[in-house]
Amino acid sequence: MKKVLSIAMVAILALSVFVGCGKSAYKDGTYKAQYSAADEHGWTEYVEVTVKDGKVTACTADATNAAGEKKSASAEYRASMEPVNGNYPEKFYKDIATQYVEKQSAEKMAAVAGATNSSNSIKVLLVELEKSMKEGKTDTDTVTAA
Repeated sequence: MKKVLSIAMVAILALSVFVGCGKSAYKDGTYKAQYSAADEHGWTEYVEVTVKDGKVTACTADATNAAGEKKSASAEYRASMEPVNGNYPEKFYKDIATQYVEKQSAEKMAAVAGATNSSNSIKVLLVELEKSMKEGKTDTDTVTAA
């Protein structure tokens, strides 16, 4: 009986190790990454991610200009984009952020239709940010555009 009990205890311990391995490597906190300079249109993209219990629970993506205005709130930018491809910053940044929360990984994300450049740009920020999220470094990451 003792032998069976011992084997059962070893099996339970081994199983608990494997279950623990499935936990996200992200540390709880709020993380931000942004580009070091504005793009050719004067916008600097950024992303902010909240991690709770090892999982991404919130994500915000956007861009600001020199005046501190958000691209997602720019009526001018929306008016120039929406008629051309049906998408605009307020919508596509939300779609990108929602996809990141759902996928829990930048590598698993697909580009949002009508916003391929912004999707790829935000994905670069998220890949860099994930390094900080794994280490628990909550200082803003500044990324140099390629």
